[in-house]
Amino acid sequence: MGYRAEKEKTERKKKLLKRVLLGILLLCIAGLSIFSAIVPPVTWKYYVNLPKIARRADGELRIHFIDVGQGDCTLVELPDGKTMLIDGGNSKKSTEKKVLRHLNALKINTIDYLIVTHADVDHCGGLNEIVKYKKVVNAYLPLSNPEKGSAYARLFDTLTQSDCTWAYSSRKLENITSVREEYPFQISFLYPHSEDVEDVISSESGDEETDDNYYSSVVYLEYAGIRTLFTGDAPQEVERELVLGDTLGLYDKIGVSLRDLDVLKVSHHGGKNANSWDFLEYVSAATAVISCGRNNPYGDPTNAVLGRLTESGAEIYRTDVHGSVIITVSAMGYTVKTV
Repeated sequence: MGYRAEKEKTERKKKLLKRVLLGILLLCIAGLSIFSAIVPPVTWKYYVNLPKIARRADGELRIHFIDVGQGDCTLVELPDGKTMLIDGGNSKKSTEKKVLRHLNALKINTIDYLIVTHADVDHCGGLNEIVKYKKVVNAYLPLSNPEKGSAYARLFDTLTQSDCTWAYSSRKLENITSVREEYPFQISFLYPHSEDVEDVISSESGDEETDDNYYSSVVYLEYAGIRTLFTGDAPQEVERELVLGDTLGLYDKIGVSLRDLDVLKVSHHGGKNANSWDFLEYVSAATAVISCGRNNPYGDPTNAVLGRLTESGAEIYRTDVHGSVIITVSAMGYTVKTV
């Protein structure tokens, strides 16, 4: 056989192989399309490439600061078996996928307490997809009139039209406590104030401009003597009100003290208006967690905030550096792990 004939034979084999591979690819695509049409996405869509996370031991409380890039999403596994989700990250598909796969890795199908700190898309954007797949029992919503067409407006409609119980976050809400006496915990809403509910919500939708960050929910969690403060995007003006309220003893009747915190979720991704020195000195948190995106355009966290946190003595964890941060609380204290 001559060189030309041998070359033509080789070319025919290559073309045949390409046709076979193309045929296999088309069959796979067709099969996946049929599979997607027949099998409900809820049963498979977010169950691939699950993160490897150990199961929570009985009596433990775990706080998952999920790495959602430039945004906030915190999952709390409570020791009585219930769950709390604070915010849901931005509306990127990658964020929705990350949070739902994290929930599925833990076999969580019900969110007992959903707290939306405020209406910014980097905090509530991912929740629209999450609530499609997970049942929400109780929702605590921000003092914000939903802006037409916004991610929060869609979420507000979904939650308020569902069978979940919902309320506006404010200090007038009662503490959330454990359903198991042997594992007592406490969740308290410290901000916004009760009177803010009437002022903001009574205004006609869209008629009053409000700073969503100013009304960002501030939530306190205590279990086994370990105290955590979640600050959302609360600015320094709110921090001053928190310190004043604590100094005046306004939180005494609900068993809350902001002195010598164990864990602080740093406000506003460590941005320039986050966590003043006076506030950090007052709460003196041992561990600080910053949720922010890698190489974000805002320069978060700022060097000023990092400097203040370091000077206050806090050990700093950042989702842009460490990935998701998981804090496990037990009768022995607490440990920090990154994944």
